[in-house]
Amino acid sequence: MTGPRIVVTNDDGIESPGLVALADAVSDLGKVVVAAPTADMSGSGTGIGRLDSHGVDMNRVELAGHEAYTIAGPPGLAVMAVALGAFGGPAELVVSGINAGINTGQSIIHSGTVGAALTARTFRMKGMAVSLAESDPWHWETGCEVARSAARWLLSRPGVPPVLNLNVPGRPLDEVQGVHWADLDEFGYFRVANTEEEGKRIQFGVSSASTGADPASDSALCEKGFVAVTPISPMSPAPFPDVDPSSIWPG
Repeated sequence: MTGPRIVVTNDDGIESPGLVALADAVSDLGKVVVAAPTADMSGSGTGIGRLDSHGVDMNRVELAGHEAYTIAGPPGLAVMAVALGAFGGPAELVVSGINAGINTGQSIIHSGTVGAALTARTFRMKGMAVSLAESDPWHWETGCEVARSAARWLLSRPGVPPVLNLNVPGRPLDEVQGVHWADLDEFGYFRVANTEEEGKRIQFGVSSASTGADPASDSALCEKGFVAVTPISPMSPAPFPDVDPSSIWPG
């Protein structure tokens, strides 16, 4: 198919059902290329892993009729490779997901799903991350419908707008309450770390009384049944402190 090049990636790995579903969902919007990690790389953020002179393993694979590649590294590396000429060259849009589970709050900096979209933005490509709240059964079809519509909207926007982070409620589309701009929650779900087994293991707690307390947050809105959409930008310099930087000099 002709049209804009769209790269689909994720951090759950090439075998994730959300990856295939997402590639299918946006395939009518342009030329889709899938470039995803060989294995689960959740929690990799914008990382690209360790690079050396031997390069990184990559393989062409069959994936439901899509042009698809696996890469032995996190999704940020796959996106960087696209931007630097691999897999046919830069894309107009990078869509990351559909992640199995939401990515909300300040903790999204640790998400490989969101990290891939942020990496796209640093290379002047449009980026979007899509995550789906857990349910039984999973409502991948809802995530797909939302992703397709949001991708079409992004492609129609001039220039390179902020990255969109979408969190989709785990329910049928006709039960979704609508779409809402959302603030980032205070942090997210990871709040507690306890050592176990004589200090040989760290167990992370995944709940917090403050998570979702702000009704305008992405966590709260998604839980209420809204598609929570948060525009985010890659790292940028903060305002300079109102002090002479020479005070930083040793001595």
